[in-house]
Amino acid sequence: MINKNKITIRDVAELAGVSIGVVSRVLNPGTGSVSERTRVRVCEAMQTLNYTPQSSARELKTNLNNTIGLVVADIANDFFSEISDLIVRRAREQHMNVILVTTQEDPLLERESLRMLMQKRVKAIIATPTSANSDIWQSIGEMGIAVVFIDRFLEDVKHASVIGFNNHDSACDATLYLAQQGHKRIAWISGPLNTSTSLQRLNGYQQGLKESGLAWDQQYTVVKNFRDPLASQALDELLELEVPPTAVIIGNTSIAPVIMSRIRELKISVPDDLSLIVYHDSHWSRLLSPSISVIKHPLETLAEKAIHSLSGEQQNVFELTSVLIKRESVSSIK
Repeated sequence: MINKNKITIRDVAELAGVSIGVVSRVLNPGTGSVSERTRVRVCEAMQTLNYTPQSSARELKTNLNNTIGLVVADIANDFFSEISDLIVRRAREQHMNVILVTTQEDPLLERESLRMLMQKRVKAIIATPTSANSDIWQSIGEMGIAVVFIDRFLEDVKHASVIGFNNHDSACDATLYLAQQGHKRIAWISGPLNTSTSLQRLNGYQQGLKESGLAWDQQYTVVKNFRDPLASQALDELLELEVPPTAVIIGNTSIAPVIMSRIRELKISVPDDLSLIVYHDSHWSRLLSPSISVIKHPLETLAEKAIHSLSGEQQNVFELTSVLIKRESVSSIK
């Protein structure tokens, strides 16, 4: 006799004449093959019993959930949208489902998103974290949910695997290259310095100046919020200096498009008036005339390693090599 007050997955399986595992595969697409006839029979049984799967999946104490959470900072950012697309592709190749959420760089929104993913009992979370919420990340690890940080990391979240880039060295290389072209006033435009990525890149820029025999001058470093509609003012601040820079490195992908728009508005000639290097090889950086020199990240490798890291029990730490692609946006002033 079925207890109508508490319909379970076992009841569905019995009515449909299948195993609990088959019902689980119907509830979690991508976790195993089910014939269309069997799937219909299971769905009809669920409808007959008025069965509603619980998000917390308390019934499924075996790890049958093959869904991962993908938490990125800003899907409108070319960098994060390309990463997301690659990770989803790699996940589907491994028959994993993906729940994609974006934090808009807001720690509160990130916290809400993480709670939702915990309630859904995802198998793992791949994320570009904000600078906050270490406590909830710790709770996620204690639940047995694998965590992989990409691009950024949190120092005090020890259980997470980390897959990032050589941010320090790539920023240093870009600065050295500009100095080798004769530039002595090299500016840096950055996102907020509360993320590991921004700090590493700023330190690399400063190291590049030092190795070139140039002193770091704080007035040539401008920090703006990722999503500030007035971020383009960073360029104005630099050009209004008594001795403006001859070259600029844009150390954040989110800010780059608004800076480029401002360059066009001001009718600044690149590279004659201003040399330019940008982080991330966006599609527009190749299409502009002159084409833009960039720091290119190995995004496909990052996606592959992120998915691969989900299958191991040990923490993985990878630093991938980003490279300077020299195009037409840097002039020599020797």
